[in-house]
Amino acid sequence: MCQISERSIMCTVKTKKRVAVIGGGVCGICSVKTLKEEGIEPICFEKTGFFGGTWRYHEDDVDGLAAVTWSTVANNSKEMSAISDFPPPKDIPNYLSHRKVYELVCIYVNHFDVLRHMHFNHEVMSVRKAEDYNSTGKWIVTAKNLITGKVITDTYDGVFVCTGQFGYANMPKYPGQEKFQGRIIHSKQLRTFECFKNQRIVVVGVGCSGVDAATETSNFAEQVYLSSRNGAWIFPRLGPYGLPFDMCYLRRWSDILYRLLPYSWSSWIFQRNLERMKFNHSLYSLRPSGHLWAQDPVLTDVLPSKILSGHVMVKSDIKMFTESGVIFEGETKVTEADTIIMATGYKWKFPFLEDGVVTKDGDCLNLYKCMYPTHLPHATLAILGFMLPLGPGFPLGESQCRWATLLLNDKVKLPSPKEMSADVKKTYETNMKRYKRSDRLTTRVDYIEYMDDITSQFGAKPNLLKIFLTDQKLFWALWLGPSLPYQYRLQGPHKWEGAREAILTYKERMEAPLRKKGYRKTKRKFQGFPLKLVLAFIVFWFWISIFTEFESL
Repeated sequence: MCQISERSIMCTVKTKKRVAVIGGGVCGICSVKTLKEEGIEPICFEKTGFFGGTWRYHEDDVDGLAAVTWSTVANNSKEMSAISDFPPPKDIPNYLSHRKVYELVCIYVNHFDVLRHMHFNHEVMSVRKAEDYNSTGKWIVTAKNLITGKVITDTYDGVFVCTGQFGYANMPKYPGQEKFQGRIIHSKQLRTFECFKNQRIVVVGVGCSGVDAATETSNFAEQVYLSSRNGAWIFPRLGPYGLPFDMCYLRRWSDILYRLLPYSWSSWIFQRNLERMKFNHSLYSLRPSGHLWAQDPVLTDVLPSKILSGHVMVKSDIKMFTESGVIFEGETKVTEADTIIMATGYKWKFPFLEDGVVTKDGDCLNLYKCMYPTHLPHATLAILGFMLPLGPGFPLGESQCRWATLLLNDKVKLPSPKEMSADVKKTYETNMKRYKRSDRLTTRVDYIEYMDDITSQFGAKPNLLKIFLTDQKLFWALWLGPSLPYQYRLQGPHKWEGAREAILTYKERMEAPLRKKGYRKTKRKFQGFPLKLVLAFIVFWFWISIFTEFESL
């Protein structure tokens, strides 16, 4: 682990704009780097003694502190999860363990000299508006050194909140739960699984954490029951031809096709292909009541085989607890259990923010583009990394950091509070038609659409028409290939000269860890009609895009 010596936070040069970054996870680290690029002094407060957030393994069970299990593997592939100007090494696996993710974070921190801006073991106690906030947009931040006990209060030109989504466990209550004599824990508390040897386990919740908990504990437990209220759509990590699944479905041409069609139609198409490729969700008692795009998918290649082998049994929601176990909905018999694992999600909390900064109207969270409280007149406080994407989170968080930094430097502007509120309301109403109701509807985003939206705010969205006219090879890579983060460094502020090469050489980095000596490449055979259909659609939509580009000039 990288070490840092204690030093005074007050010694920062006062002539620069200064921003308090709260949290030293991936989003906080990207914030430090982007702020430095713009000549802004970042002061990053990290509550623990290490950086990396969720991805730095630890044994502590602390409220507000995210954690992973020893066996955690990233849900998205290394290329799709890359930071836009920092492609991963070709020799590392496509799906990274938490250890490999943390190694990459360490390389990034050292490469961009992030460490000297971080202040470890500092807990932010409060963030409140400065007395002259109405005219300056400044904030007063109070932080406590957890080693010495010293409390420091200072004024900052901006605040980036990067504390992450996975710190505060959501623990539901069931009838009779107090009677249960076994152990009840949250999935956030899991680290290793040998302790569940020969136990009977009930895992509540079929999200990514719940499925991981069920499949991992089943390697040791006598029996695992996976309790599902509404089912889940299971996406594999392994896609067609053995490629990473996200690299196959996150492509511009298919994204536009799905957006052109009603959600029910595009969901039906994707659903049929998914079930034909993997398994029938109804047969496995996992089929949700809503269509495929109506809730977050769960990524696993292991669960179906665990169900087939009987190591994991899918059950309905818990009706009630007894002293020795639970009774599931639709059943009368007690299912004996030793441990209940609540994989029931997380609460989003900002305990250090003064009241009224982040507000809700009913279940509508008032954050413009998932970032800015709509009622605040200045773009000096940003909530970063708090979105629920259908796709990788790292590139989205980094794009938010870039936009927030440029807003702080007055190089771009936010709309008026009235316009921001109208946008949030529109997003809420759109998502109401697609998703089941929840208090986070306004933070649900589609990867390509949201990336394009955020980067277009500061001129980094790639100009496909211009690229088509000047660089055909790059255009077809952008249009037909995976929607890689590097495309958002082709133009705009702090563009990266290596972006084009990173896009065109992704296959080398993807295939390198798979190839061995004697590897013989085989050509794929495409059937003529499907290929012609795809090409016809591409030509059709491209001409529509051209007219759209001209209208925006």
